[in-house]
Amino acid sequence: MAQLPQASAEERSLDAVPNAPDRHKPVGFILRLAKALHTYGVPAYELETTLSACARKLGYGLQCLSLPTSITMSLMRKKEHVQTFVIRVAPGEVHLDKLRRVSDVAHQVMTGEMTTAAGADELHNINQARPSYSMWLVLLAFGLVSASVGRLFGGGLNEVIGAMSAGLALGILTIISARIPLLAHLLPATAALLSTLVAYVTALWLPGTEVYIAIVSGLIILLPGLTLTIAMAELATQNLMSGTARLFGAGTVFILMAFGIVIGNHLAEVLSLQDVAMNHRVTPLPAWTEWLSVLMGSIALVILFQARLKEAIWVIAGGFIAFTATKYAGLFFNNAMTAFIGAIAVGSCANLVSRFSGVPGATLVVPGFIILVPGSVGFKSLMALVEHDVVRGLDTAFNMTLVGISLVAGLLISSLVTLPKASAVQELDTEL
Repeated sequence: MAQLPQASAEERSLDAVPNAPDRHKPVGFILRLAKALHTYGVPAYELETTLSACARKLGYGLQCLSLPTSITMSLMRKKEHVQTFVIRVAPGEVHLDKLRRVSDVAHQVMTGEMTTAAGADELHNINQARPSYSMWLVLLAFGLVSASVGRLFGGGLNEVIGAMSAGLALGILTIISARIPLLAHLLPATAALLSTLVAYVTALWLPGTEVYIAIVSGLIILLPGLTLTIAMAELATQNLMSGTARLFGAGTVFILMAFGIVIGNHLAEVLSLQDVAMNHRVTPLPAWTEWLSVLMGSIALVILFQARLKEAIWVIAGGFIAFTATKYAGLFFNNAMTAFIGAIAVGSCANLVSRFSGVPGATLVVPGFIILVPGSVGFKSLMALVEHDVVRGLDTAFNMTLVGISLVAGLLISSLVTLPKASAVQELDTEL
């Protein structure tokens, strides 16, 4: 769901690369637009489509290959040699406000409302912009999202408290890891270990806590369910290299987290913490608390995904649309069909909002898919395999795959467009 800590703005900038093309020239702008779109979470198929339209508008032919860790582009112009560039990038992070601003720059340059020089300067300003929310709000958001998911996973009050504690611990660790590169690379395993120990300690103080719910809910921010779904979407749109790389990247995060939980369980056993957390029955909460959880979780996602306050209502709407669709569809259909209906509902609403209000479709889609994505299902599958329950692990993995395919099918059918001016981009591309 969340990405690992990224490099600083200066390290991400092409201006720090010796002899890089001038930012104020068309080629320099195209390169920086490509890196900006990739950095803020645009999938390969959207990135390549947008860059091709922009390059053609500026008089260039473009062949582009986008991967999770690199972008390769060949720019062609009459009477000039072909220019090929390779940009090393980190896997994209979800930042809704910066994604909206970068998308607006791309549209304005393509429509002639902004020069490439002004567009490059604006991209630089976006890259250098400070976080929209303070650190303590981000930390609180970690705890609220975990607590909300703990309730949606069927937890009672004890599980919600345990999940919030684990989420807060994860938030602190994530903030610290942003300053320690080595810890950043080990974040999935370290976070899983910490969340496991925090969940067991919480169960010690709150007897009757179902530890597994608290652990998975506490880790929900790092579960790569959204990455997994994007990978399947890229595979479905024939972006095979990007989709395969992203798929294996998500699998690596799952493995690291499973390793961290295994170590955490062993430490809990050594410290005699497991005895207080075994064979407990969850005390259910009233049904209305589910809706409250969706509300609080969606508000927290506004902060975690750095959305603008005036667009917060759409983030919250995305969460409620996904939850409502899956809750009532689940009364009649299995998990895969429920995910399919939920994806169509979220994607269609995102298209309508994007087309009539100019709000990026991702503002609804990203929070909505947090509820829909099969990250927790994949995690359960891996944990079953770690526990040598091969049959249950493979069965769960198969269910996760079906859910992921259903989500992608729903996205494609709803004709999801993540860029706010995508319809205009497509019109420009057709004219050219």
